[in-house]
Amino acid sequence: MKNDNNMKIFVLDEEIYSKEAIALAAYVYADKAEIEYKRKKGKIEIKFESDESSDESIADDFVNEILNQQCRIDLTKKNSRVSTIIVTKALLSAAGEHTVRG
Repeated sequence: MKNDNNMKIFVLDEEIYSKEAIALAAYVYADKAEIEYKRKKGKIEIKFESDESSDESIADDFVNEILNQQCRIDLTKKNSRVSTIIVTKALLSAAGEHTVRG
């Protein structure tokens, strides 16, 4: 992380952090800071600029939000098949599915 007064630059590994997680975190912090990000050779560079220069933790909180969003995305991918099976069973049960035993 580089620090230039109110602007901080983070470089994250694209293999670990998805652009989707960064976009979601940027949306959460849109009212607190100006955030720009772009891909560079397997990395994602994030420019984070906040008016709240006295509060160093807002940039740290933003990076934590990226991690939270990435964990949520990873868990959703991991559990999506199980969720689909549960929802399908519930819908079939509600529709009165009859199983043939033989």
